[in-house]
Amino acid sequence: MMETELRSHLLDTVAAFAELTGLEQSTIAQRAAGDWRFFERIRDGGSFNIKTYDKVMLWFHQNWPEAKRWPKGVPRPKPAEVS
Repeated sequence: MMETELRSHLLDTVAAFAELTGLEQSTIAQRAAGDWRFFERIRDGGSFNIKTYDKVMLWFHQNWPEAKRWPKGVPRPKPAEVS
């Protein structure tokens, strides 16, 4: 199911970003989605729309620590792909 795959991408990416930066996931959620509980709700089975997914993944792309590996199996967005 597509939603399950996208949910996994979000959670894998936030976990990797938190590990690389030392930031709490709630801090990352506030910065990326404007909602400090975003990843908590996603983890608990909450829904999200594709526009929010694209916005959050673009934020990760733009803020990813230089020279650090992007999570394996998670497609990295290209800014031109996101409206």
